[in-house]
Amino acid sequence: MKTKLPSLITKSRYLFFFISFLFSFPTFADVGCGSIEGFEFTNGHESVAIADGDTYVFNDLPGHFFVNVLSHGDSQSVKYIVENLDTGHKYVIIENTRPYTFPAGNGDWYLGNGKFKVTANLYRYNFGFGICDTKTIIFTIGDEACTADAGTLQATERNVTLTGDSAMLRAT
Repeated sequence: MKTKLPSLITKSRYLFFFISFLFSFPTFADVGCGSIEGFEFTNGHESVAIADGDTYVFNDLPGHFFVNVLSHGDSQSVKYIVENLDTGHKYVIIENTRPYTFPAGNGDWYLGNGKFKVTANLYRYNFGFGICDTKTIIFTIGDEACTADAGTLQATERNVTLTGDSAMLRAT
């Protein structure tokens, strides 16, 4: 009958683990990463800065515009999550080349008018790996800016009668 020897870790295994350990440190090093400075409507020649909560008239924006994230520092991709708050539709794209635009590839804005929430995630690497920064803005795009004064109403009768599920009010 053979005697079984205990498993011994050889010196070469120790050396392999030591070298692997040393080379793993650069993997965890803090590498420079970019940041999101803001957003703009642009067509590549003209641009309008986008401010959170503002309303923009569609015809006052640059022709054939798209949304561009303004970034600073090292980055390789941006993931856009654009939600139409009026309809609830969400659109998600990852842009791997600068300028980082929605729609991708400097395409024309195709979502029309409405209230939009745009979240941009800036990544250190292509295809959305290694997140650096996130920024969210909400803005409205409409046909015209309304500057009308609604005025006031003065009731001509003191009492109002409810008939069914409606009421008639007379006023000037």
